[in-house]
Amino acid sequence: MKLIELCLSDGVGGLELYALRTAKQLIRLGHDCTAVVRENTMLSDRMPEGIPTVILRRWNRILPLVAARHLAGVIDRQAPDIVHMHWGPDINLAVLAKRRAKHKVKLVYTRQMMITRPKTDVYHRFLYRHIDLVLTISRQLRDKARQCLPIPEHAVRLLYYGVDLPFGLSADQRQSVRRELGGSDASVVAIGLIGRMENKKGQHLLVEAMRILRDKDLPVHATFIGPVMDKAYFVRLQAQVADLGLQDHVTFFGSHKNPIDIMPAFDIVVLATEMETFGLVLIEAMRSGVAVVGSDAGGVPEIIEDGVSGLLFETGNAVDLAAKLMRFCLDPDLRRRLAAAGKSRADELFSRDRHYRNLQQILLALANKAKSEAPQQRCEIKDGAPH
Repeated sequence: MKLIELCLSDGVGGLELYALRTAKQLIRLGHDCTAVVRENTMLSDRMPEGIPTVILRRWNRILPLVAARHLAGVIDRQAPDIVHMHWGPDINLAVLAKRRAKHKVKLVYTRQMMITRPKTDVYHRFLYRHIDLVLTISRQLRDKARQCLPIPEHAVRLLYYGVDLPFGLSADQRQSVRRELGGSDASVVAIGLIGRMENKKGQHLLVEAMRILRDKDLPVHATFIGPVMDKAYFVRLQAQVADLGLQDHVTFFGSHKNPIDIMPAFDIVVLATEMETFGLVLIEAMRSGVAVVGSDAGGVPEIIEDGVSGLLFETGNAVDLAAKLMRFCLDPDLRRRLAAAGKSRADELFSRDRHYRNLQQILLALANKAKSEAPQQRCEIKDGAPH
């Protein structure tokens, strides 16, 4: 199977990392894969030498005619079966390139962000007429895509994310990492929140919850890990911590190159986002054997079975978040039991090997169909995603 992994995003988040990992994994599985990325981005900087890479400049985001001509040339030279897209703004580029290229190619789009409105106008009907398959990372997003996108239901499928099994930490390593994270005492419950510093990630909710736990005389410490994306919000967070007198209970760690390496040092990992499409950090924590508390919104309830493999709190409610954290603080046996159940669930459903085996099967079926059908026909794949 020959593919192009297309992602011209200049971001540094999970979407871009997924595009990078997908190119790596498909090559590891024996497929011919070329990455098409934008110049001076995280993807262009991090792309390994073993992955054939084309640097594409995007002159115009709304009507990228020049870039589409260049991409069409890449398609004609590479003759891929599939162009796999990851970033929404690349859809119009890929569609224009598909129409211009002499070589017939299928378009697959992995949708990772929630859909907020119907896309049934003339422009989107034109674009999605040329997309052969949309992959979504949660059931909620799949159902929303089937409702809002001008594409047949059978061409929208669920494919859960997967993550690698994290390396464990020895007792000495765990203590060393805990000191680095700001909460060294073994009797202190170490809570982590990993995500970009911006309002929608909900760090302020955990700060307020820490005030409640501190006032209950519970031995807790929270560490926030992630880059500052909204400087004004970060300044407000720091002021909130100072105003509440939480300097000894909260650490702002900053960015970490690979947070999953230090995940096992926490007792609890929190995801407080107001609307997380999926929640990759929860899977990483669960596979690390760490108890999780997540916002009851978006795709999070598909990951956490409340009271079975973790705890859910009412979205945006710091008091309820504090109550759920308090349960784990006061009942270490419950925390260990739910952490073990969460690990078992994540190992079964959300492993990276499982994800890429399923992705490979989906793409191979589409590639084989492309070789056996007339060029103008659309794919017809029934939904067979795991539930």
